[in-house]
Amino acid sequence: MGDCLAFRGIRYAEAERFGPAHVVPLRDADPRRPRGPMPPQSPSRFDILMGAPAPLRQAEDCQVLSVYTPSQVGKRPVLVWFHGGAFITGGGELPWYDGQLLAVEQDVVVVTVTARLGVLGHLLTDGADHPSPATTDHMAAVEWVHRHIGEFGGDPDNVTLFGQSAGGFAIDVMMRWGLGPHVKGAILQSAFLSQSDIIYHRSDVERLSVDFSRLLASDVRSATVDRLLEAQGEYARQAGRTEIWAPIRPAQSAPIGIPVIAGRTQHDAFPFLLIGSGRSAPDPGDFGRFGTAMDQMHASQIDEGNRQLAARATAHAQNAWLYELDWHVDRAGWGSPHCIDLPFLLGDHQAWKAAPMLRGVHWAALERQGRSLRTAWASFARERMPGNDWVPFDPDSPQCITRLEGACRAA
Repeated sequence: MGDCLAFRGIRYAEAERFGPAHVVPLRDADPRRPRGPMPPQSPSRFDILMGAPAPLRQAEDCQVLSVYTPSQVGKRPVLVWFHGGAFITGGGELPWYDGQLLAVEQDVVVVTVTARLGVLGHLLTDGADHPSPATTDHMAAVEWVHRHIGEFGGDPDNVTLFGQSAGGFAIDVMMRWGLGPHVKGAILQSAFLSQSDIIYHRSDVERLSVDFSRLLASDVRSATVDRLLEAQGEYARQAGRTEIWAPIRPAQSAPIGIPVIAGRTQHDAFPFLLIGSGRSAPDPGDFGRFGTAMDQMHASQIDEGNRQLAARATAHAQNAWLYELDWHVDRAGWGSPHCIDLPFLLGDHQAWKAAPMLRGVHWAALERQGRSLRTAWASFARERMPGNDWVPFDPDSPQCITRLEGACRAA
């Protein structure tokens, strides 16, 4: 396998606080540049699953992306990644999301996107008529890729979006606002598309924004980032939930004119239920204890939304596939939880070695196990077909789901 060129921390857009993003031209791309910043954020509750993130600097001016390519010569399919984190944590520059293996093994170009989070990414100021600030970041990144990815060996007219959790939700929102013809497909991993309390229209976010400004008791435009994060935490505690900030859906959604893949892991809801019970580590009896609640959460917050997404695509003569991933790690005790798909696609052993959900795994075995998923995603990007063994979605038989199974065994 050849080497990969990594161009990190490339600026793709600029924006005023709470304002829409504007695409900037490619100014320079230097493979010696260090990682770009993370968006301002507080610690993640998912450290119990993924481990602590790399200590990257945080900056409000965080609209950067990284490009991973086997060569700057050629015209390869492009996969653009949007990370998860409940719209309040994470960042595309984190080592977890490095795209070297996927790029070189599958001969594709991988782009990882960082955008505004939390209140900075979703609050609307008086009179704002644009999508959520974070959505304008995401759409600016996709447009930047179309304009400039040819200089990195990518095909500007063959772009596939893929994202996990909040990243998948963000892709659905972008499709609703409408994307250019250069976007040829979308992959949504563990996206809570039917989580009713974060399906927002403009009036919902306007109310949230007014309530937050009242709690802040000062001008949101001039408040320090630290004060905004502090108030964001206060607001979440008062509401009694973490999932508050999320992007606006348009009043009228654009039709889905591209093929889509959507799915989840077998025990996707398990970490949320464990955290909700006040615990930070699993016990052997938990899957029986939380089984009914998991099934209900999957059905109401993920599966129904995935079926609706697939139906919207097939209604416009586009193919769609649904999947369930059961790739568990023996001895770790987490089963196939939310985020277990990430190390199969992105990052390396150094990035993931401290993840509790991978405790005791033999990394070479994990890489071999993940090759089938990387191959499916790259095949979809290249040929709009994840594999001959994948079962296409049929609106008359919506339970048609491709089961992806396996186990990563400890050394």
